[in-house]
Amino acid sequence: MILNSPRGTSDIFGSDIEYRNFIINNAKRLFSIFNYKELITPTFEHTQVFSRSIGDGTDIVQKEMYTFSDKKGRSLTLRPEGTASIVRAIIENKMYSGYLPVKVFYTGSMFRYERPQKGRMREFYQIGAEAVGTDNPIIDSEIIWLLETFFKNLGFKKLKLFINSMGCSRCRKEFVGKFKLFLEPKVDKLCTDCQKRYDLNPLRIFDCKKDNCINLISDSPKIYSSLCSDCKSHFKKVLYFLDALKIKYTVDSNLVRGFDYYTKTIFEFVSKDLQSAQNALGGGGRYDNLIQQFGGPDIPAIGFAVGVDRILMLMKQLNLEAGKEKDESKIYVIVLDGSCEEYSFDILKYLREKNYVCDLNYNIRALNSELKWAEKNGYDFAAIIGENEVKAGEVTIKDIKKRKQYKIKWDREKEKLDNLIRRAGDQANQAI
Repeated sequence: MILNSPRGTSDIFGSDIEYRNFIINNAKRLFSIFNYKELITPTFEHTQVFSRSIGDGTDIVQKEMYTFSDKKGRSLTLRPEGTASIVRAIIENKMYSGYLPVKVFYTGSMFRYERPQKGRMREFYQIGAEAVGTDNPIIDSEIIWLLETFFKNLGFKKLKLFINSMGCSRCRKEFVGKFKLFLEPKVDKLCTDCQKRYDLNPLRIFDCKKDNCINLISDSPKIYSSLCSDCKSHFKKVLYFLDALKIKYTVDSNLVRGFDYYTKTIFEFVSKDLQSAQNALGGGGRYDNLIQQFGGPDIPAIGFAVGVDRILMLMKQLNLEAGKEKDESKIYVIVLDGSCEEYSFDILKYLREKNYVCDLNYNIRALNSELKWAEKNGYDFAAIIGENEVKAGEVTIKDIKKRKQYKIKWDREKEKLDNLIRRAGDQANQAI
């Protein structure tokens, strides 16, 4: 008897290996540039890790998880997604006790029992990133910027970003009440799944792909109209920084994320080169309450996830090929005052577009503390921006290893910055 691989799984070989390695290596390279560190979690967890985070009312928890009991009767589950495991690991290892935000990425297999179809398997490989410990809207735009850059580096050209805010737990509760009141006379017309969602997780109805349900909610209340002032302000700042990055977006009031843990910013990228039913590339959002719900501190977080198998399929469909990697240098952008963030963000954007490994101090501390942290974490240079630099249109570059400092006019001396930080070391000082 010839044994085949289980339904919903596949062997990976030939050109698929080349594509797969290119996607993963490209992601790891980009994560390094944006200063995200790898975190590897177990393939299976205690079932409560996922039921608590994803939500008992979701299809994943109710229908799709591979759950089993070990020899001592403990309920374990093969991970259906990455965020819950990352949150559990950060709390268990007290990774939040050091410098914030904690910026990590993961790669690995996920498992969901669902009908296998093109681009969707029961075992699938996922890449994701999470930033834990700041509610600064810059990090929201950075996560989106990182994901857009990833897709562009793979060769996707006609990208479209949909973005929305799901609000905080307070204003979302108000919206859910309005939405259920709107749907009450129409519940019996919803599909069977959405009738169940009406009681368990009403927001999931927005995620239904059946035309009848889409039409029934087309004129429903929109969540944006229920946002509190803090959530509206946060969302406007996220859009501001996306504008600063020249990332085009469409605010989609019907966009939701199916997991219970999402709050505030949510987003999704699609490719306009692909058919509408199969054009989603990846997305994510903010989850400010999840870490506290897991027994950790009350700190916010945001992240995204991408399915490697699906991206591989779409790359082949569009005849996209691999590119070459570039050399790296490492620089830390230190903002001394909140009023300097916009100016600093432009510098950070320039450095990352040059593929330098760099990061920003999202939570402002004393300069000496920032420099010590940069030195300890292997940065070669620091770009220091305070009120004096902003007024003078300059950036102060400090060679951390050689203890030398330079002033560079930002509007007309960018080439000096390139010469200074390219291939950190002796050549940097000789080039300026």
